[in-house]
Amino acid sequence: MPDMEVEVHDERMPAYLATPPDRPRAGGVVLIHEIFGLNKSMRTTADRFADAGFLTICPSLTWRLGKLEELEPGTDQALEEGRRRMAQLNDAQMLDDIKATVLHLREMDGCNGRVATVGFCMGGRLAWLMGCRGDTQANVAYYGTGIERHLTECAMLSRSFMMHIGEKDPFIPAETRKRIKERLCPVAGMSIHTYPEVGHGFARPGATGAEAQAAELANQRTVDFLNLNLR
Repeated sequence: MPDMEVEVHDERMPAYLATPPDRPRAGGVVLIHEIFGLNKSMRTTADRFADAGFLTICPSLTWRLGKLEELEPGTDQALEEGRRRMAQLNDAQMLDDIKATVLHLREMDGCNGRVATVGFCMGGRLAWLMGCRGDTQANVAYYGTGIERHLTECAMLSRSFMMHIGEKDPFIPAETRKRIKERLCPVAGMSIHTYPEVGHGFARPGATGAEAQAAELANQRTVDFLNLNLR
C-alpha cells in the first residue's frame, strides 16, 4: 500500500494508506498509532483493517519532529525514545492532525463519508478525545493510556465508543479500570471489554498464546462495531 500526505494548516503530514479490495465506496478508519509512531506494526494493522473492508489511513503524528528512525515496541530503549518524542508534542496538535486526516479521508473517492478512529495506547486516549471533541461516526480505543484524566468529557460523547483493556496492563491498573468503568459504563453508546489474561499491547501483530486469542476476539468485536456504524 502507498505512502501519502495529508494537508495540515498548509503543511504536509506523511501518512500510510491501506485500501480495501473490491469495494468502491467503503467506510473509513483513521488509525492512531502508539507512542512508537507510524511503523511496520501500524502499517500491518492498517492493512488488516483494509482487508476487513475499510479505507484506512494512519497519519504520522510525529511529523513535526522531522524525519525519525522507526521504532518498534519490545525494548526499553524504544519505549524511552517513544516517550521522549511524545513529550515534544501535545494532544491539541495531534488532535488537529487527526481531524485533518478525518476530513481528507471523507473526501476521498473510495470513502462513503462515514469515518471512525481506532487508537492504540496513546492513540487510544486520542480516540477517546476524538469521540468527545471530534466529528466521527464511531471511535475505538485499544488499551488507551491517560483516558482516566479526561473522564469528565464523557458528557460530550455523542457517538458510539468501544474500549479494549487487558486486566494485566500495568499502565491501566485495577483502580484505574474501576474508575473508567464506574464513570463510563452508564454512558449511552459506550462498551468496555476487558481481557483477563493479557497486558498492554496485546493486539499488536505477531501476538501469540493468550494475547493472540484476546486480540482475535477484540479485533472481531471492533470489525463488527465498525460495520454497524460505518455502513
